[in-house]
Amino acid sequence: MNVAKAILIVASFIVISIGLTWIWHESLRIHYGELFTNVALKLHGALGLGHAPIAGLRQRYINFVPFVALLLVTPGLALRRRSLGLIVGVVVISVSHFAINLTALMTPGPSIPILAALVSDTFPFLIWFIVAFPVLAKFMPGPTTPEPLGQVPETDKQLE
Repeated sequence: MNVAKAILIVASFIVISIGLTWIWHESLRIHYGELFTNVALKLHGALGLGHAPIAGLRQRYINFVPFVALLLVTPGLALRRRSLGLIVGVVVISVSHFAINLTALMTPGPSIPILAALVSDTFPFLIWFIVAFPVLAKFMPGPTTPEPLGQVPETDKQLE
């Protein structure tokens, strides 16, 4: 990949992230919060938690943004894999929000546990890595073949 293409990808990621963040803060955050609250109350009831409070995690819900932006700008990703990755990834991230909310209910205090917060912040990147692995694998070094015993590697011969 040449430098110009890499700069274009990074610039696209920044522009998409800024746009998605603006959309999130202007409207999606409120709608997602309402949906989350309605579903979480039913989930709490099904789990026997009664009317457990919904933890104030709204600032963590924005972890959709880097996932969607990364998936949109990853070059060479097949359209079907990108589309399915977006759909499944958004659903999985939503489910993780419910799981993190439950960890907050189990730990008394004003905030969610640090481990849950770290998982929430890294989870979208892990999902992106899984979805984009066929493309990312091309950038990873391939297997190396060991030199036969007793032979000096070619790079070491040049140093002699």
